[in-house]
Amino acid sequence: MIPIARLPLLMGLALLLLALPAAATERRVALVIGNSSYANAPVLPNTVNDARDMVAALRKVGFEVVDGVDLDKRGMDQAVTRFARLAQDADAAMFYYAGHGLQFNGENYLVPVEARVEDEIGVQYETTRLNDVVTALNFSRGVKIMVLDACRNNPFVTHLARRQGTRSFAVGTGLAPVARAQGMVIAYATQANDVAADGAGRNSPFTAALVREIDQPGVEVATLFRRVQKSVYEATNGRQTPELSLSLLGDFYLNRSETDSDVWGRIRTSEDPAVYHDFIRRYPTSFFTIDARTRLDLLERRADETRERDQLARDFAARERALLERVERAERVRQQAATDLAKRQTEASLTIAPPPGAAARTPPAPSSGTVRPVAIPPAREQAERDRLAEEVSRRDRELASLETEKKRLADERLLMEQAMAARMGTLTMSVPAQPSLSLGATATGPERSLNGRPAAEPATSTVAPGARPQAARAPATRPSAATCSEILLRAQLGELTAQAKEQLQLCR
Repeated sequence: MIPIARLPLLMGLALLLLALPAAATERRVALVIGNSSYANAPVLPNTVNDARDMVAALRKVGFEVVDGVDLDKRGMDQAVTRFARLAQDADAAMFYYAGHGLQFNGENYLVPVEARVEDEIGVQYETTRLNDVVTALNFSRGVKIMVLDACRNNPFVTHLARRQGTRSFAVGTGLAPVARAQGMVIAYATQANDVAADGAGRNSPFTAALVREIDQPGVEVATLFRRVQKSVYEATNGRQTPELSLSLLGDFYLNRSETDSDVWGRIRTSEDPAVYHDFIRRYPTSFFTIDARTRLDLLERRADETRERDQLARDFAARERALLERVERAERVRQQAATDLAKRQTEASLTIAPPPGAAARTPPAPSSGTVRPVAIPPAREQAERDRLAEEVSRRDRELASLETEKKRLADERLLMEQAMAARMGTLTMSVPAQPSLSLGATATGPERSLNGRPAAEPATSTVAPGARPQAARAPATRPSAATCSEILLRAQLGELTAQAKEQLQLCR
């Protein structure tokens, strides 16, 4: 019986084992050999570069690579043995060889750097059979790829030809066709029984094209080698045409990285300009780079527009605050003048002026404890009341003027917004709500003007009973050239709203 204390450990182990198949990644292995410094054959100038560049390219796309340069017979056999062990149950296995190769009696052989091939015995025991590499590839359970940049001129053909008179064997140029197996891709640097060029640059024409195409993400292997064929044919002016033998039941991609199309589909709606700068840097020749630049231009224009609108809002807010302070001061002075005037009028009503020639009548004596008001000459009192009335009237005129200034400021702000919208070429500009300059915090009734009086009621229209009022619609006018330009840009990115689609019709 399992102790209870061990149950959590066993359950965790079981969950881990269940998760392993899902977490496992595709195993890809490769063997890359480049032989250059031959002791008994012409030195090949760029095969080492070919091999090293191929190693870098394959490791970049996820291959575990066994590699070797200038290997002798023992070194090549050991490399093939190690590769065969790694290839067991691998999802993909690839072999690449750059160096001398030959065909003898219809079979292909790869030449180590110290091989001396003078007769049939030298072929059998001093070279590596290509069939041994095919056997190693077949340990893989998945795709098998063989790439042979070895179809160069046979350096031993003269020695072997001398034996043809006494022995029955055939020496051919280039490499013989390899028997194709299910799930295998075989790529020759040139056609079977033909000779490939070494190239005058760092790499052979074939390997240069292959490394370049492997660096392109999302290219299916058959398409990749067809591109290599075209590149080599053009680079050699038709003198060399690679050959491809393919027997795959599905698609296979050497480079599984995201393509420019994948990346663009993921970022095309982003609002971060840095994303588009990175896309343009990574894919300068992509078809979508034009769209990326267009999108980047829109975002930068929006950012400029936002900065200008923010600055405009700050400027108008400052002017509105100054206007509000003037309103508050005018209201305070008016209120004080109105209060003083009302007080004067109240006191005047308590003193009754006598008729001409009669003695002035005074009000009854106040009860004990009250202060008797001081009599003020009537002329002086009247002058003070007139002054206060004029002050109230002047403040009313000032408040009316401030009301006009408020409307003028709102109209100016609207015109500035519209002018900026036309200059920036935006489709829609939402004008921020104008802050109320009226005194009084949160009035729920009719809007009050600056002088405290109710604002004029809006005009009403007569609507038939049961009918829904219809908003007046202005006749459609053609948008500006800047607006039409942006509409077309957004149409290219597929970002048109219903309103923009209507405007697009007007632009045509």
